Amino acid sequence: MIYSIKQHKEIPINIVKEKYTTFTRYVVNDCSKNIGYVDLKDTEDGVKVLYIKNQQPKLYKHFGMVADQIELEHCLNRDIENPYIQSKAASGTLMQHFKRGKRYLDAEVNSYLSNILKDLKKGERVFTGFLGTQKMFMPITMINEIKEKIKIHPLLKGIK
Repeated sequence: MIYSIKQHKEIPINIVKEKYTTFTRYVVNDCSKNIGYVDLKDTEDGVKVLYIKNQQPKLYKHFGMVADQIELEHCLNRDIENPYIQSKAASGTLMQHFKRGKRYLDAEVNSYLSNILKDLKKGERVFTGFLGTQKMFMPITMINEIKEKIKIHPLLKGIK
């Protein structure tokens, strides 16, 4: 499910898995158009997120949440129960990832964003470009929350 801005509600999605030599791409579609994709490279203990792209940001929101679930389900399908899911936040996107639950390897970045978030009002934006790109991971608390969501609405069910 992904939030459709046009329909003002969550709508079902279809996912297609494409295998390449060095990575796996999951392409997310609704019935009529391509929404975006998630590129993953397998690691011994989880996955490295190479790239996620919402190709229709004016039509669909919360693609990052869909990507997070795909990342975890991909690992669970590889029989990795508590995977290490690593990625890199592009400059200027750190707060969105942090609010969603991701955490940064640099503890000072986590502390800074946590302090800013306490006083942030709804709809207010924070400039984080000066922090550059930052390596991040999916903490176990986020993994457990997404596992509960997967029990109800798996995205990769039946995809080989």
